[in-house]
Amino acid sequence: MDYERLGKFLKKKRKEKGWTQDEIAKRVGLSRQTISKIENGIMARVSLIHMEALLRLIGYDMCIIPHNPFSKEEPFMCKEDLEWEE
Repeated sequence: MDYERLGKFLKKKRKEKGWTQDEIAKRVGLSRQTISKIENGIMARVSLIHMEALLRLIGYDMCIIPHNPFSKEEPFMCKEDLEWEE
């Protein structure tokens, strides 16, 4: 998963809604600093619960690849109109 692109996408959507990092943080149960790290692509280890909450907050869903303890595959996001470009 490209965490830098994901972070930029989340930041763009947050700003489009006029929300601050503090507002988002309170809604999903994370600190403002953690939201900042996610948006800057330097925080790759975020729980699926928190990532799903962030995505749902901006109107997106998260699809999970079935868990296989021997697989290195990561969860992926899906939505037909997901726009990764800035």
